[in-house]
Amino acid sequence: MADTVTLLSTNTFSNSATQQSDKVKGDGYYGFSDGVHTVQSRVTNLIGTIKIQGTLVKDPADTDFVDIVTVNESDGSTAITNSFFNNFTGNFVWIRIAVSGFTAGSINSIYMAH
Repeated sequence: MADTVTLLSTNTFSNSATQQSDKVKGDGYYGFSDGVHTVQSRVTNLIGTIKIQGTLVKDPADTDFVDIVTVNESDGSTAITNSFFNNFTGNFVWIRIAVSGFTAGSINSIYMAH
């Protein structure tokens, strides 16, 4: 059964160090064995880097999350407007978004299906 969740629906980040979204349940939370996840992201005039992070820990601390994939990486001066699709496999219990180097633009939405 596919489940679609919102990882981020509005831009909640500001000019500062790395920030994370709230965690959402990944494939491993439900005990699915295929571990397939698809994430769709939309950004407008974004200067910053977005990474998808996950953990295998049921009750994680911030240090339990690891980078899975980089959605986009900014050079710090070029604004990006685009949609990105990322597929990854892993029985991650929790998934979240980490944003760093954010100085301008909007993260319109980030959705995940698994």
